[in-house]
Amino acid sequence: MTRNYMQNRELSWLNFNDRVLDEADDKTVPIGERLKFISIFSNNLDEFVMIRVGGLFDQLITDANKKDKTGMTAEDQLNAIYLKLGYLYKKRDSIYRDVNTQLKDYSIHGLEIKDLNKEEMEIVKAYFNEHLTPILSPAIVSKHSPFPQLYNNMQAIILRLQKENKIKHGIITFPSNYPKIIYLNPEKTRYILTEYVILKFAHKLFKKFTMLDSSIIRLTRNADINLDEEINDEDEDYVDHIKSLLRKRGRLAPVRLELSNDLEKETMKLLKKSLKLPEKYFLITSSPMDFSYVSDLFKMLPKDIVEKITYKKISAQLSPSIDINQSIMKQIRDQDLLLSYPYESIMPFLKLLKEAASDPKVISIKITIYRMAPKTRIVDYLCRAAENGKSVFVIMELRARFDESNNINWFEKLKEAGCTVIFGLEYFKVHSKVCLISFMEDSGEITYISQIGTGNYNEVTAKVYTDLSLMTADQNIGQDIDSFFKNIPTENLNGTYKCIVVSPFAFKNKLILLIDREIEKQHQTQNGRIIMKMNSLTESDIIDALVKASRAGVKIDLIIRGISCLLPNIKDSSENIYITSIVGRFLEHSRLYVFGQPDDMQIYISSADCMPRNLEKRVEVAAPIYDSKIKNHIYETLEVMLKDNTKARFMTSAGEYVRKEFDDAMDSQIYFINEAYKNAGQELPY
Repeated sequence: MTRNYMQNRELSWLNFNDRVLDEADDKTVPIGERLKFISIFSNNLDEFVMIRVGGLFDQLITDANKKDKTGMTAEDQLNAIYLKLGYLYKKRDSIYRDVNTQLKDYSIHGLEIKDLNKEEMEIVKAYFNEHLTPILSPAIVSKHSPFPQLYNNMQAIILRLQKENKIKHGIITFPSNYPKIIYLNPEKTRYILTEYVILKFAHKLFKKFTMLDSSIIRLTRNADINLDEEINDEDEDYVDHIKSLLRKRGRLAPVRLELSNDLEKETMKLLKKSLKLPEKYFLITSSPMDFSYVSDLFKMLPKDIVEKITYKKISAQLSPSIDINQSIMKQIRDQDLLLSYPYESIMPFLKLLKEAASDPKVISIKITIYRMAPKTRIVDYLCRAAENGKSVFVIMELRARFDESNNINWFEKLKEAGCTVIFGLEYFKVHSKVCLISFMEDSGEITYISQIGTGNYNEVTAKVYTDLSLMTADQNIGQDIDSFFKNIPTENLNGTYKCIVVSPFAFKNKLILLIDREIEKQHQTQNGRIIMKMNSLTESDIIDALVKASRAGVKIDLIIRGISCLLPNIKDSSENIYITSIVGRFLEHSRLYVFGQPDDMQIYISSADCMPRNLEKRVEVAAPIYDSKIKNHIYETLEVMLKDNTKARFMTSAGEYVRKEFDDAMDSQIYFINEAYKNAGQELPY
């Protein structure tokens, strides 16, 4: 039987990112946030092109005939991707123009050269001469001066020049740390992007030539490097090895060239030849190519203006089940505690680590680290614990994509404080989020407090990502996690556990078993029920199991923010499957797996999505929820999300997203904000 319920992974992702761009086009979203959504869309797209498109370019060389689940070769996928990219670029250009125009209503003027008055033109001219000319690197392309190496995602200017009757080409490359914005008034509300100024005055760097035309360009390179690449020298330090591989990212094969305008055929020919990149991978955009300037802009704008153009400021509230003035460890021993970020504060978990660092009964703290904030109290408390004589054991994943350098810095600080740090496993990333605190009681008994999360130990993302953090004194879970921390360093991936479920060997099978149980219940009592929330669904065996359950009549709701290779509502296949995507103020990030009706349901929380990399190539931990109150809370939370008709979209059987029809608006994230404030006894912000 053909899998008519499958869609291509990459095209599904592009549809998701299109949903992000829709937020930038949503007139109900504050205008400053709309600009941020354009930036998020663009940053997402850069990473997609570097990694996913880069991987397809590799496949063209290594296995061109290989087909995906839907029968598409790498070339088929690339053709479809770049067709969609052309549409997305035009859509972004239109939205950006609209947003930039509306920002003027708040006295924020993002200007182009044609918009400058005489005084401002003199300012940028002087800025170019005094601050930019010394840091730019102009060159004529010739036999003696070959086309320069363009670094990944760094902008440059290409010029077509004439001297006497000869046509030449010039290139101006920018340094990586050049200022992105030139402010034109003291309030910093009138500004121009630096690349526009360089483009305007670029010809001044080629005094003996007449400029015929020019363009800003930005080259994207394949960044899908293999950080598991074998170390050739047995004596080479692993950290140094990772550092050397990271340097390769800027020099790998080109996969996309962006241009600010059309260029003459001879210039296009030069670019194609020099970059060894076909013209079909060239994309023209009138928008900025690098939206990293947006975060810098918001730091400089007057605060009163920022408040008018951004979401109403809220703060994470304390969980009503926790007394922050009392010992967190004691409260966890009394009952399981659940934190719901960003609606509730990460503070109780931080206080737990702080208490553990100085508690005389604590003998060890063990933790997995994948991504952390640039400044974090978590590392401070771990270092304090080590300095207080506790055994601190950290499994740190150096291969967290684009966070490798940050993790190397934290490794060095932890090591200096006396913590034991290992780097996970050679062929499996350790993506799990678990922490274990071990106590030596007066009786000599070892007891545990465990924490299991769906997201990273990161105080910054805890303010903008929706995640759950379970803290429990269940000793069976504690013993399991203690075994986990013994198994990983000894490469015993297929360990035995009483409660938790660990990939790469157990979690996929467990999910399929739980799906099969719902099928059996459906046959017996007609009340099979599955709710799963995740970032992405691409794993074929899980998809097949869900379709099998759908055919049996099990009602299945999937809340999937990003990719879904499963198409819902396909007759005789997935007609009992409903897929909802929520893109809003916060990034939906928690992974929840619910099986059964409220009176008999089993719930697992995890950091794992249903993707091959999570279930087969990473070390992930899923933890059961035993506390009935917490179970009911999670179920009710999912029910609210399924009622969202404001930020949620349904996926159609064609893989597109459509709005839900409604009479009364329900924004689940606003609902949870208000609930957190109400539970904390605070005035509701909405």
